[in-house]
Amino acid sequence: MELQLVNETGDKTAPSRLEEEICFHFTKAHFDLGQFAPGWYIFNCVVNAVFSIIAAASNLVILMAIRRTPSLQTPSGALLFGLALSDLGVGFIVHPLFFCQILAKVIRNTPLFCGAGIAVEIAANALCIVSLLTVTAVSMDRYLALRLHLRYGELITVKRAVLVLVGIWLFSSTFGSLWLWQHELVKIVAIIIITISLSIATFSYINIYRIVLHHRSIIHVQRTQIQGFDKNEEEELNVQSIKKQAVSSFWVYCILAVCFTPYLCTVAVIEAQGVTFAARLSYELTATLIFVNSSLNPLIYCWRLREINNAVRQTLRSLLS
Repeated sequence: MELQLVNETGDKTAPSRLEEEICFHFTKAHFDLGQFAPGWYIFNCVVNAVFSIIAAASNLVILMAIRRTPSLQTPSGALLFGLALSDLGVGFIVHPLFFCQILAKVIRNTPLFCGAGIAVEIAANALCIVSLLTVTAVSMDRYLALRLHLRYGELITVKRAVLVLVGIWLFSSTFGSLWLWQHELVKIVAIIIITISLSIATFSYINIYRIVLHHRSIIHVQRTQIQGFDKNEEEELNVQSIKKQAVSSFWVYCILAVCFTPYLCTVAVIEAQGVTFAARLSYELTATLIFVNSSLNPLIYCWRLREINNAVRQTLRSLLS
């Protein structure tokens, strides 16, 4: 499916110059600045440069902290490790490549734009889908922890969590590489994946909320009975612990949804109405917002998860000592 270029007034008979392909899947509409001042693109470059450092450094520390802490060697810890690994890739690979692509537009360097653009499309499509699917897996893990309860430890193991991560990485790598041959199909499939993943995560957290309310009502009733009071106290502490982890992962989901939604809307508009210079600039800015998500996740871990916070503090002390 070829995108139909439109001008800023909505006329679908845009000059053929804009449709001229400069390299691979990129056209003049992707390379030219349009009517916008270079300041917008320079601003985007600065944001990518700053958050590249933040994402790389913070997620590297998170990975080291999880690896060094035995109490975090759990299915949930494995999934967080996988999420931090994909976020590290965004910091080390995607941000710098996107910086180069946007800078190439400003300095009018076509070879740099094409090389960085092709690389960033493949890497970003792969790593961002990894992050999205991993966050979805985390939400399902927290739901199953409450749903299965005592059977959770038997059915959900670290080995199985790792297998899920391997499957996510293999699928996402294939999906990212598909851009080389079917770039329009990748956009459509990305919209579908984002929509389905956010829907599954939303379903999981709604049910987590319902299960927590149900447990609270049961414990409240049982507390009125003298027998089994200690057992009920232990049950409540267990539920509260799982609930706290669920709330923490819910914050990760909320931030991810906020970062992905503008991009989802922009791509949907482009697919429906065609490419304009404004739509292309919006695409680049909303893509940057998705990449910034990789810098926000470590902050949420340290803010909401005490074990992660303590592990990070110990890791930083050992590194700085």
